Amino acid sequence: MKVICVDDEKYVLSDLLETISEIPEIQEATGFREVQEALEFLKTNSVQIAFLDIDMPEMTGLELCKKIHEISPVTAVVFTTGYPQFALEAFKNHAIGYLLKPVKKEAVLEELENYKKLQKTAFAEDSQKPKFYAKTFGSFDFFVDGVAVKFTRSKAKEFLAFLIDRQGSACSRKDIAAVVFEDSSYDRNTQSYMTKILADLKKSLEAAGAPDIVTHSGDTYAADFTKFGCDFIDYLNGKPMNESDQFHGEYMSQYSWAEESIYKFE
Repeated sequence: MKVICVDDEKYVLSDLLETISEIPEIQEATGFREVQEALEFLKTNSVQIAFLDIDMPEMTGLELCKKIHEISPVTAVVFTTGYPQFALEAFKNHAIGYLLKPVKKEAVLEELENYKKLQKTAFAEDSQKPKFYAKTFGSFDFFVDGVAVKFTRSKAKEFLAFLIDRQGSACSRKDIAAVVFEDSSYDRNTQSYMTKILADLKKSLEAAGAPDIVTHSGDTYAADFTKFGCDFIDYLNGKPMNESDQFHGEYMSQYSWAEESIYKFE
Protein backbone atom coordinates (compact mmCIF):
# COMPACT_ATOMS: atom_id res chain seq x y z
CA MET A 1 0.00 0.00 0.00
CA LYS A 2 1.24 3.48 -0.91
CA VAL A 3 0.29 6.52 1.19
CA ILE A 4 1.19 10.19 1.39
CA CYS A 5 1.25 12.51 4.40
CA VAL A 6 0.84 16.28 4.12
CA ASP A 7 1.61 18.59 7.03
CA ASP A 8 3.37 21.97 7.01
CA GLU A 9 4.99 21.32 10.40
CA LYS A 10 8.32 19.56 9.89
CA TYR A 11 8.51 17.61 13.15
CA VAL A 12 4.83 16.65 13.18
CA LEU A 13 5.22 15.28 9.64
CA SER A 14 8.35 13.38 10.64
CA ASP A 15 6.59 11.80 13.64
CA LEU A 16 3.60 10.77 11.50
CA LEU A 17 5.85 9.17 8.86
CA GLU A 18 7.74 7.32 11.59
CA THR A 19 4.49 5.99 13.07
CA ILE A 20 3.19 4.87 9.68
CA SER A 21 6.52 3.22 8.76
CA GLU A 22 5.97 0.77 11.65
CA ILE A 23 3.00 -0.77 9.81
CA PRO A 24 4.17 -3.63 7.51
CA GLU A 25 1.33 -3.43 4.97
CA ILE A 26 2.28 0.17 4.11
CA GLN A 27 5.13 -0.35 1.65
CA GLU A 28 5.72 3.31 0.86
CA ALA A 29 4.92 6.52 2.74
CA THR A 30 5.92 9.88 1.25
CA GLY A 31 5.72 13.13 3.18
CA PHE A 32 5.07 16.63 1.89
CA ARG A 33 5.14 20.02 3.58
CA GLU A 34 4.01 21.81 0.39
CA VAL A 35 0.54 20.97 -0.92
CA GLN A 36 1.44 21.65 -4.56
CA GLU A 37 4.22 19.07 -4.39
CA ALA A 38 1.74 16.53 -3.05
CA LEU A 39 -0.71 17.27 -5.88
CA GLU A 40 2.00 16.91 -8.52
CA PHE A 41 3.02 13.57 -6.98
CA LEU A 42 -0.56 12.30 -7.22
CA LYS A 43 -0.70 13.03 -10.96
CA THR A 44 1.87 10.34 -11.69
CA ASN A 45 1.59 7.96 -8.72
CA SER A 46 -1.11 5.61 -7.52
CA VAL A 47 -1.83 6.43 -3.86
CA GLN A 48 -4.32 4.52 -1.72
CA ILE A 49 -4.56 6.85 1.31
CA ALA A 50 -3.64 10.50 1.93
CA PHE A 51 -3.17 11.64 5.54
CA LEU A 52 -3.81 15.40 5.60
CA ASP A 53 -3.39 18.08 8.22
CA ILE A 54 -6.40 20.41 8.27
CA ASP A 55 -4.80 23.67 9.39
CA MET A 56 -2.16 24.63 6.80
CA PRO A 57 -1.21 28.14 5.60
CA GLU A 58 -1.05 27.60 1.84
CA MET A 59 -4.28 25.61 1.55
CA THR A 60 -6.51 24.02 4.18
CA GLY A 61 -6.70 20.26 4.36
CA LEU A 62 -10.38 20.46 3.42
CA GLU A 63 -9.51 22.35 0.23
CA LEU A 64 -6.67 19.95 -0.50
CA CYS A 65 -9.04 17.00 -0.05
CA LYS A 66 -11.26 18.31 -2.85
CA LYS A 67 -8.31 18.75 -5.20
CA ILE A 68 -7.02 15.27 -4.42
CA HIS A 69 -10.39 13.76 -5.30
CA GLU A 70 -10.36 15.67 -8.60
CA ILE A 71 -6.95 14.25 -9.51
CA SER A 72 -7.35 10.79 -8.00
CA PRO A 73 -10.91 9.87 -6.93
CA VAL A 74 -9.73 6.45 -5.73
CA THR A 75 -7.42 7.97 -3.11
CA ALA A 76 -9.00 7.85 0.35
CA VAL A 77 -8.43 10.76 2.73
CA VAL A 78 -7.79 10.63 6.47
CA PHE A 79 -7.46 13.94 8.31
CA THR A 80 -4.91 14.40 11.08
CA THR A 81 -5.49 17.43 13.27
CA GLY A 82 -5.48 18.90 16.74
CA TYR A 83 -8.94 20.40 16.21
CA PRO A 84 -11.89 18.04 16.83
CA GLN A 85 -14.46 20.68 15.77
CA PHE A 86 -13.68 20.10 12.07
CA ALA A 87 -14.82 16.48 12.06
CA LEU A 88 -18.28 17.12 10.56
CA GLU A 89 -16.85 19.24 7.75
CA ALA A 90 -14.22 16.58 7.09
CA PHE A 91 -16.77 13.84 6.55
CA LYS A 92 -18.82 16.15 4.32
CA ASN A 93 -15.74 16.13 2.10
CA HIS A 94 -15.90 12.32 1.91
CA ALA A 95 -13.00 11.63 4.24
CA ILE A 96 -12.88 8.08 5.61
CA GLY A 97 -11.25 9.00 8.89
CA TYR A 98 -10.35 11.77 11.35
CA LEU A 99 -7.38 11.35 13.69
CA LEU A 100 -6.40 13.69 16.51
CA LYS A 101 -2.73 14.51 17.01
CA PRO A 102 -0.45 13.10 18.16
CA VAL A 103 -1.40 10.20 15.89
CA LYS A 104 -0.93 6.77 17.43
CA LYS A 105 -0.10 3.57 15.58
CA GLU A 106 -3.27 1.90 16.87
CA ALA A 107 -5.39 4.70 15.42
CA VAL A 108 -3.74 4.32 12.01
CA LEU A 109 -4.36 0.56 12.10
CA GLU A 110 -8.05 1.19 12.78
CA GLU A 111 -8.25 3.48 9.75
CA LEU A 112 -6.55 0.85 7.59
CA GLU A 113 -9.15 -1.69 8.64
CA ASN A 114 -11.89 0.81 7.82
CA TYR A 115 -10.28 1.44 4.43
CA LYS A 116 -10.16 -2.29 3.63
CA LYS A 117 -13.83 -2.71 4.53
CA LEU A 118 -14.75 0.19 2.24
CA GLN A 119 -12.65 -1.32 -0.54
CA LYS A 120 -14.46 -4.63 -0.25
CA THR A 121 -17.80 -2.83 -0.51
CA ALA A 122 -16.62 -0.82 -3.50
CA PHE A 123 -15.30 -3.96 -5.20
CA ALA A 124 -18.65 -5.67 -4.75
CA GLU A 125 -20.39 -2.68 -6.33
CA ASP A 126 -17.85 -2.32 -9.14
CA SER A 127 -18.06 -6.02 -10.03
CA GLN A 128 -21.59 -5.31 -11.29
CA LYS A 129 -20.33 -2.60 -13.65
CA PRO A 130 -19.00 -3.08 -17.19
CA LYS A 131 -15.26 -3.58 -17.68
CA PHE A 132 -15.02 -0.06 -19.12
CA TYR A 133 -16.94 2.63 -17.26
CA ALA A 134 -17.10 6.42 -17.44
CA LYS A 135 -17.86 8.29 -14.23
CA THR A 136 -19.16 11.80 -14.90
CA PHE A 137 -21.11 12.67 -11.75
CA GLY A 138 -18.80 14.59 -9.45
CA SER A 139 -15.40 14.69 -11.14
CA PHE A 140 -14.73 12.83 -14.39
CA ASP A 141 -12.75 9.60 -14.59
CA PHE A 142 -12.62 6.62 -16.92
CA PHE A 143 -12.24 3.19 -15.31
CA VAL A 144 -10.99 -0.17 -16.55
CA ASP A 145 -11.89 -3.02 -14.19
CA GLY A 146 -12.53 -0.48 -11.45
CA VAL A 147 -9.14 1.26 -11.79
CA ALA A 148 -9.00 4.85 -13.02
CA VAL A 149 -7.01 5.27 -16.23
CA LYS A 150 -3.95 7.49 -15.82
CA PHE A 151 -3.39 9.98 -18.64
CA THR A 152 0.08 11.46 -19.09
CA ARG A 153 -1.50 14.70 -20.32
CA SER A 154 -4.46 16.17 -18.44
CA LYS A 155 -5.83 17.58 -21.72
CA ALA A 156 -6.06 14.06 -23.17
CA LYS A 157 -8.36 13.13 -20.31
CA GLU A 158 -10.35 16.32 -20.89
CA PHE A 159 -10.75 15.52 -24.60
CA LEU A 160 -12.21 12.13 -23.67
CA ALA A 161 -14.55 13.82 -21.19
CA PHE A 162 -15.73 16.22 -23.89
CA LEU A 163 -16.44 13.39 -26.36
CA ILE A 164 -18.39 11.50 -23.70
CA ASP A 165 -20.34 14.65 -22.83
CA ARG A 166 -21.41 14.81 -26.50
CA GLN A 167 -23.06 11.38 -26.09
CA GLY A 168 -21.59 9.77 -29.22
CA SER A 169 -21.92 12.74 -31.57
CA ALA A 170 -19.01 13.17 -33.98
CA CYS A 171 -16.82 16.18 -33.17
CA SER A 172 -14.18 17.74 -35.39
CA ARG A 173 -10.82 18.79 -34.05
CA LYS A 174 -11.91 22.39 -34.42
CA ASP A 175 -15.09 21.70 -32.42
CA ILE A 176 -13.07 20.18 -29.60
CA ALA A 177 -10.49 22.98 -29.58
CA ALA A 178 -13.18 25.67 -29.55
CA VAL A 179 -14.56 24.33 -26.27
CA VAL A 180 -11.57 22.81 -24.49
CA PHE A 181 -9.08 25.53 -25.46
CA GLU A 182 -11.66 28.28 -25.96
CA ASP A 183 -9.79 28.88 -29.21
CA SER A 184 -11.95 30.19 -32.02
CA SER A 185 -8.97 30.98 -34.26
CA TYR A 186 -7.73 27.38 -34.44
CA ASP A 187 -4.31 28.46 -35.67
CA ARG A 188 -1.35 26.28 -36.62
CA ASN A 189 0.00 26.07 -33.07
CA THR A 190 -3.36 24.90 -31.75
CA GLN A 191 -3.66 22.31 -34.51
CA SER A 192 -0.18 20.98 -33.74
CA TYR A 193 -0.99 20.75 -30.04
CA MET A 194 -4.27 18.98 -30.85
CA THR A 195 -2.35 16.32 -32.77
CA LYS A 196 -0.12 15.66 -29.77
CA ILE A 197 -3.04 15.50 -27.34
CA LEU A 198 -5.10 13.14 -29.51
CA ALA A 199 -2.08 10.89 -30.01
CA ASP A 200 -1.59 10.81 -26.23
CA LEU A 201 -5.29 9.99 -25.72
CA LYS A 202 -4.98 7.05 -28.12
CA LYS A 203 -1.79 5.85 -26.43
CA SER A 204 -3.29 6.05 -22.92
CA LEU A 205 -6.42 4.14 -23.92
CA GLU A 206 -4.41 1.47 -25.71
CA ALA A 207 -2.18 1.04 -22.66
CA ALA A 208 -5.31 0.59 -20.52
CA GLY A 209 -6.70 -2.05 -22.89
CA ALA A 210 -9.49 0.21 -24.16
CA PRO A 211 -8.38 1.17 -27.70
CA ASP A 212 -11.88 1.21 -29.23
CA ILE A 213 -13.51 3.67 -26.83
CA VAL A 214 -12.95 6.55 -29.24
CA THR A 215 -13.68 6.21 -32.97
CA HIS A 216 -11.86 8.27 -35.58
CA SER A 217 -12.97 9.05 -39.12
CA GLY A 218 -11.15 11.71 -41.11
CA ASP A 219 -11.06 14.84 -38.98
CA THR A 220 -13.83 13.77 -36.59
CA TYR A 221 -13.85 11.84 -33.32
CA ALA A 222 -16.61 10.28 -31.23
CA ALA A 223 -17.05 8.23 -28.07
CA ASP A 224 -18.43 4.76 -28.87
CA PHE A 225 -21.04 4.15 -26.16
CA THR A 226 -21.48 0.53 -27.26
CA LYS A 227 -18.01 -0.18 -25.82
CA PHE A 228 -18.40 1.19 -22.28
CA GLY A 229 -20.86 1.97 -19.51
CA CYS A 230 -21.53 5.46 -18.20
CA ASP A 231 -23.27 6.77 -15.10
CA PHE A 232 -25.19 9.55 -16.84
CA ILE A 233 -26.50 7.12 -19.47
CA ASP A 234 -27.66 4.81 -16.66
CA TYR A 235 -29.27 7.81 -14.96
CA LEU A 236 -31.09 9.01 -18.08
CA ASN A 237 -32.32 5.46 -18.76
CA GLY A 238 -33.68 5.14 -15.22
CA LYS A 239 -31.35 2.28 -14.32
CA PRO A 240 -31.07 1.56 -10.56
CA MET A 241 -27.78 2.97 -9.26
CA ASN A 242 -25.71 2.72 -6.10
CA GLU A 243 -25.84 5.78 -3.85
CA SER A 244 -22.21 6.58 -4.66
CA ASP A 245 -22.98 6.63 -8.40
CA GLN A 246 -26.07 8.82 -8.28
CA PHE A 247 -26.26 12.45 -9.36
CA HIS A 248 -25.72 14.85 -6.43
CA GLY A 249 -25.59 18.15 -8.28
CA GLU A 250 -22.10 17.92 -9.78
CA TYR A 251 -21.12 16.83 -13.30
CA MET A 252 -17.52 16.66 -14.58
CA SER A 253 -16.79 19.25 -11.94
CA GLN A 254 -13.17 19.88 -12.97
CA TYR A 255 -14.26 21.29 -16.36
CA SER A 256 -16.02 24.66 -16.60
CA TRP A 257 -17.53 23.87 -20.02
CA ALA A 258 -19.43 20.92 -18.52
CA GLU A 259 -21.66 23.32 -16.55
CA GLU A 260 -23.72 23.84 -19.71
CA SER A 261 -24.73 20.16 -19.71
CA ILE A 262 -25.81 19.87 -16.08
CA TYR A 263 -29.41 20.82 -16.93
CA LYS A 264 -29.90 17.30 -18.31
CA PHE A 265 -29.78 15.83 -14.82
CA GLU A 266 -31.69 18.39 -12.75
